[in-house]
Amino acid sequence: MVHPGTRAGGVVDADTFRPPRALGVIVGGAFTVWAAFIALVAGVLAGGAAVEPTTFLAWVVVALFAGVALLFGWWTLGVARLAYQIDDDALRIRWAGGEVIVPVVDIQRVVPGRTVGEESVTGLNWWGCHIGRGVASSLGPTLFFATHNRPEDNVFVVTPGRTYGLTVPDQVAFAEACSRRLIVGFEPGEPQRAEPRGFSVLPLWRDRHVWFVFSLVLAALGVLGGYLFTQYPDLPALVQIDFPRSTGIVRVGERSELLRIGAVGGGIVAVNLALGFILHARERAAGLWLMASAALIQAVLLGAAIVAFERA
Repeated sequence: MVHPGTRAGGVVDADTFRPPRALGVIVGGAFTVWAAFIALVAGVLAGGAAVEPTTFLAWVVVALFAGVALLFGWWTLGVARLAYQIDDDALRIRWAGGEVIVPVVDIQRVVPGRTVGEESVTGLNWWGCHIGRGVASSLGPTLFFATHNRPEDNVFVVTPGRTYGLTVPDQVAFAEACSRRLIVGFEPGEPQRAEPRGFSVLPLWRDRHVWFVFSLVLAALGVLGGYLFTQYPDLPALVQIDFPRSTGIVRVGERSELLRIGAVGGGIVAVNLALGFILHARERAAGLWLMASAALIQAVLLGAAIVAFERA
């Protein structure tokens, strides 16, 4: 905790309170390392394996667990930087890539957890991390930004229509920091809100259409990869390749050349998604269309793969 002081005019410096975070970081970090290890092992096995359906499943495992590792890594970073700062205007709850801002004039009372009763949280829930919506039995719906091991470790900041559950070791000092600013007296301020910080300010994180298109692109790439990996083992070592059939130009090559279709598809996905994410910040529609075009190209490549494999 940063101890308060008083500036000229009776304005009080900011107080910063940090919850116990070691357990939450250790557990979240363990999940992150576990998921990353599985992704690494699956990648090593898939990288040296033959092109067959089981190898494709291994690459799917790599993608899934790499995604899980990234998520838990981000959430663990959020636990590590979790803090509550009370300044002249607001209680600021720092979590992950943003802040939840509660004007001090909205704070009606601070209630210790030992008087609240049972609590339940729906959201991120592991030992040392309780982030999300929940219910405190005597206070009703509550937003938790807590790391508590026991309900009495928390304090509850009650505001009109919303309650916040926070884990504060020195609950008396926290309550005094809130009341000291209420005594000074301020005009009504901004509404309670969440403000992103850093990379979180990019609009794509809050655009549901981006994530729908992103899922569609990954699904299309997965279908293309699944077809290549399931059909490839049945091909002969040497295949007939038309360039194109209407010209009468035909050559015989190794079947591995047909896997370039998948490589092209993966490259297009990487480039289009990267450019689409960048463009989205300036021109939303153009960014979405650029990302969606990657899914359309996967469909074209799938058709080309089907034709090529049938003629081979």
